[in-house]
Amino acid sequence: MDEIGGMRFWNLYVVGALVSLGCGSSFSPMELEEQGPAHEQVGAWLDDLNRSGLHAGAVVVLREGEVWGQWFHGVERSGGDAVSGASMFRLASVSKQFTAAGILTAVAEGRLALDDDIRVWLLECPYEGVTVRHLMQHVSGIPDFYMDLPIPERGFLGIADVAAALPDAPPMERKVGEAFEYSNTGYVLLAALLERVYGQPFEELMMERVFAPAGLKCTRVWNLFSEDKDWPHKTWSMDGVEPDAPQIDPTELDGVAGDGGIFMCAEDVAQWNAWWTSSTKVPNDLRAQAFSSGVLLDEEETLYGFGWSLPDSQHVAHSGSWLGARTWWWRSLDGQNAVVVFNHTGSEQTTEIGSDIARRIRAQ
Repeated sequence: MDEIGGMRFWNLYVVGALVSLGCGSSFSPMELEEQGPAHEQVGAWLDDLNRSGLHAGAVVVLREGEVWGQWFHGVERSGGDAVSGASMFRLASVSKQFTAAGILTAVAEGRLALDDDIRVWLLECPYEGVTVRHLMQHVSGIPDFYMDLPIPERGFLGIADVAAALPDAPPMERKVGEAFEYSNTGYVLLAALLERVYGQPFEELMMERVFAPAGLKCTRVWNLFSEDKDWPHKTWSMDGVEPDAPQIDPTELDGVAGDGGIFMCAEDVAQWNAWWTSSTKVPNDLRAQAFSSGVLLDEEETLYGFGWSLPDSQHVAHSGSWLGARTWWWRSLDGQNAVVVFNHTGSEQTTEIGSDIARRIRAQ
């Protein structure tokens, strides 16, 4: 999910972002020696950014498959405990890779196929010729309509509401596969499809089928339908890095998931990063399709796979933005290197911070 202040915010999914970066006069890239980033230098740089009001949250760097560094700044919520490795952050649109993992798991179990017509499961769908793969790659042609739906009397929208709205949804403006159009609605529909495949709520099936088998200890789906509204180490979106900065409440759209809705802590980063190269539940050839570009009808590549953008032939990345959450995840295809930035204070420098660290790692 990517939206700021009620205005739709199309995902900055970092195609070609690994360059020397700056952000006006307030943000400057890391000043590092040619041999690459020393742990102490990265930490000092992040400390400076925090003191300047530009960053709070968690940063995790993996090198050669191991955790090379972790840095924590700020508090979990206004007046709350300090951020730690156990603090769970809203991932916003970085959640899409987890929804994709749920689909790949269902395919590996033989419950559906990537090229199945989605109407096999979403019977009310009026759109013809749309497959699961099309939704995953944002080339379905289905309008991104869900944020414009009326809100039910309960006060918030849910996954089932989006599926139920399909018969009256806007008509397609493009053919299936004609254009890449980033779509949060598409990933909510993938969550609805998984609920029908498994006969379970999305939160429950993701925990049982994906998170627990992957060995994740502090990753979960959360939305306004969740039984527990709060829990230890949950971070709340904040309007600033100050310890007493005001919190940002969930909105009427926070009953959905699939496009967003995942919370994760730094302690799970290495384990999840490894899932994408060594999952025992999803075969390598199937998992690798997540890192293959979509191809349009005119044979142009989209540089987007399943929940991952493809900035170059050796790396994948994705960013996310919702309420105060700003998340960025970059990894090498072999899983040896990764940079993950979790932020919950509305920072506009999250992608730049992660990209600058990644650029230095990549240069070595």
